[in-house]
Amino acid sequence: MILSSLLVACGGGSTGTESVSTDTSNNTVTASTVASASVATVAPAAAVVVTASSRYLKLDGGGNALPADAQSWSCVKDKETGLIWEAKTDNGGLQDRDWRYRHFHNFSGYASSLDYNNNVLCENLGTASCDAYSYVNALKGSGLCGKADWRLPTMGELLDLVQYHADGQPLNIDRTYFADTNGKGPYCSENTIRNPDDCGYAPGSNATYNADGRIECNYQGVDYGATIRAENPRGDSMVALRFSGEVQDGKSVYPNANWICYTRLVTQ
Repeated sequence: MILSSLLVACGGGSTGTESVSTDTSNNTVTASTVASASVATVAPAAAVVVTASSRYLKLDGGGNALPADAQSWSCVKDKETGLIWEAKTDNGGLQDRDWRYRHFHNFSGYASSLDYNNNVLCENLGTASCDAYSYVNALKGSGLCGKADWRLPTMGELLDLVQYHADGQPLNIDRTYFADTNGKGPYCSENTIRNPDDCGYAPGSNATYNADGRIECNYQGVDYGATIRAENPRGDSMVALRFSGEVQDGKSVYPNANWICYTRLVTQ
């Protein structure tokens, strides 16, 4: 069940099948050890229990459907929306779950391979290309799951993956099909969009349009490792990327040390 009915407060390969990673320090678990658990989500009237396996479908590197108990997969299809999400790897390759990217308002290439503290942001994209849009271009050329139109998801699409679990603990996403989620920070969304709803804004919120008819979202990421409340799981998951990085927003090195996010690309 998609949580789109909730009111929200305004404010990163190969073409073969890849294994979903395990990281117990981040509360992620391998697909081989997780059953299709019932997950409590929240609707305006009452909590509704949904079965994760009824919504998602595992795909191999060619985009073919796999059985629910498959131990490795390359993509996940959301049968409710028709969207196909990339599965991340844990092998140091292009799609590694731990790579981070700078968002930088669509300026592809405006980045480096190291963060402000000289920690590696990403590899496999060159020494000055650890930005989200260079990653998009790289995955487009990979043919992953038979697709060539990979893109950053909108805020609304990322929020549609948010799940509030019965134990009240992150990861706040399906823990079987998206066990590769990194719970250490936000995932990038497309920040210049045409529909205010794609920013995750509450209905009726004011939006400023650029000359090209697009809106720049104030919130530009979703953190599935955040502490969320049952009454506002989507709103609690929203992150302003200007605060995501190594220094406090507004310091002299801003924005060169901020606007950092993980990636999970999507296609139709």
